[in-house]
Amino acid sequence: MFPKGIFIDCLCILIGTNIGIMIKKYISNNLKNYLNTIFGIVAIVIGIISIIKLNFLPAVIFSLILGALIGEITRLDLKIKFFFQNLIEKFNFKIPEDKEKYMEFYLLVTITLCASGTNIFGSIIEGATGDYTILLSKAVMDIFAAIIFATILGLPMNLIVFPQFIILSCFFYLAKIFMPLITPFMLNDFIAVGGVLTFVLGINIANIKQINAINLLPSLLFVWPASFLFNLILH
Repeated sequence: MFPKGIFIDCLCILIGTNIGIMIKKYISNNLKNYLNTIFGIVAIVIGIISIIKLNFLPAVIFSLILGALIGEITRLDLKIKFFFQNLIEKFNFKIPEDKEKYMEFYLLVTITLCASGTNIFGSIIEGATGDYTILLSKAVMDIFAAIIFATILGLPMNLIVFPQFIILSCFFYLAKIFMPLITPFMLNDFIAVGGVLTFVLGINIANIKQINAINLLPSLLFVWPASFLFNLILH
C-alpha cells in the first residue's frame, strides 16, 4: 500500500515552499514576523486540543520527563542540527550570516513538519486503516505554513520533505504491525504528548519563549510503554 496522504502532504510542502521563495522579496520583515506569530498561535491551539485527549496524566508526564532527560543527555538537538547543516552545505545553499539563528529556526520548522503529533498520528491511521483524511487536512495547513516559513528559510527548506517522507512512511508501514497491540488509551496519550510537543513548538515559533523542543522528541517513543504500564496499574 502506497502512503498517499504522506505523499500529498510532502507535495503540498514543496509547492508552498517554492511559492514562498518566489514571493519572498515582496514580503516585508514585519509581515514575515507577524505571520510567524500567527502560525505559532495556531500551533499552540492545535497542541491544546491534542493535550486534552489524554487518558493517563502520569504516563504523559513521565514520558515527557524521561524523553527530555534522554534528549538532553544525548544532545539530540546538536546531532540533528549538525546533520541538516551538513546537508545544506553539501547542496551549496547559502545560509545568512547569522547561521546560528537561521539553523535554530530551520530545526523548529523541520520538527514541526516532520514530527508533529498530528503528522505522525495521521500516518499511523492511514497505515492501519487506509484513511488519509487527517493527512489531507494537515496538507492544507502545511501548504500555507510552508509559504510563510520559506520566506525566511529560502531554498534549503526544500530538503525537509526528504526526512519528512522517510519518518512518516516508517510510522505508516509499522502501523499495520503494531496497531493490534495499541489500545485507545495508548493512542490518546500519544496524541497528548504530540500535543505538548506542538504546543512547545508554537511557543518557540511565536517567539513567546524559547524552549528546546527537539530534545522532547524521545517522549513520543516512551509514551507507548508508559501508557500501557499505567493502564495496568490503575485498572
